[in-house]
Amino acid sequence: MNRNVIRGLHILGTENGNLKLNTNRKYRWHILKRLRENQIKQGDIVLVLTSRGKRSVLVMDVFREETKEKKKKYKQIVKVIEKAPKK
Repeated sequence: MNRNVIRGLHILGTENGNLKLNTNRKYRWHILKRLRENQIKQGDIVLVLTSRGKRSVLVMDVFREETKEKKKKYKQIVKVIEKAPKK
């Protein structure tokens, strides 16, 4: 299954070593084909395009969505900044 969309929360900064997140709303971004082989997972931190420039986002969910059927266009992920630690 080729996952092409992430759902995540904006990272506002760090506070006492913990991430400070904007939990008002989860947003969606499109995973470029060149980044799909990277296997983006829940807990990764990625750099994405937003209306305010490039921002860091914590990935909450990765899934497949047929964007042609939904007729939605999401902004793109630029790169993976940090992978989630393995359990």
